[in-house]
Amino acid sequence: MTTTRIAQPEESSEPNRPRLLSRPLEALVFLLPLILFYEVGCILLYPSSGSGAGQERVVAFHLLQVFFELFGSTGVWMPGLAVIVILICTHIASKRPWIISRKAVWIMYAESALAALPLLMFNHLLSASPAAPDTGRELLADAVLGVGAGVYEELVFRLIFISVIVMIGTDLLNLPNGLTTIAAIALSSLAFSAHHHPPLGSEPFSTAKFLFRAAAGVYLGLLFVYRGYGPAAGTHAAYNLMVTLIS
Repeated sequence: MTTTRIAQPEESSEPNRPRLLSRPLEALVFLLPLILFYEVGCILLYPSSGSGAGQERVVAFHLLQVFFELFGSTGVWMPGLAVIVILICTHIASKRPWIISRKAVWIMYAESALAALPLLMFNHLLSASPAAPDTGRELLADAVLGVGAGVYEELVFRLIFISVIVMIGTDLLNLPNGLTTIAAIALSSLAFSAHHHPPLGSEPFSTAKFLFRAAAGVYLGLLFVYRGYGPAAGTHAAYNLMVTLIS
């Protein structure tokens, strides 16, 4: 008599753990144009200050610069390099083949544009007054900084913040994955909203803006947990671009 062995899928060992960074190689290809747009844009817009003036307005980027300075690195390109290194290392750890799906990359662009629309409509409902029209240079500067904020705020508050809390909660404290993920999203959303205001940010505190950004943080956190860092960063950048263009 022979025995038939039923193979189980590899994913069944951790059925409830969210995929916090899916398709890292495609996410890297997707985000590279955004990173280059931000870096080159800051250099062209702020040549006299070595791009520092513009990049300090993206608080998350500046926080990363301060972190790298602790290790003796002062290059303005280090946060962008950190994104690249993290995604490459994650791809290596996944042991997936070095094959890039162009279809997946283009889907990320379309997904980001569509996912930004609910945020745009929510912001429109809460807006108290229209923004003053920008000049051409101000419009470009806002676009550059908006893209940078999308990439680096999602890196700090979603990829790093949520991933660290989930690892501590599930791996060290043996807490349920679902509960830990919900807590991580909530905490990261509050931190994301708060960092725009003093002492880290320069924007005067507004209850309406704080609540909107906290809600947006929950939305982006869910995108990150279920779709990965690439779509979350792309959605954030697409939303900022849409607000810049229609304001």
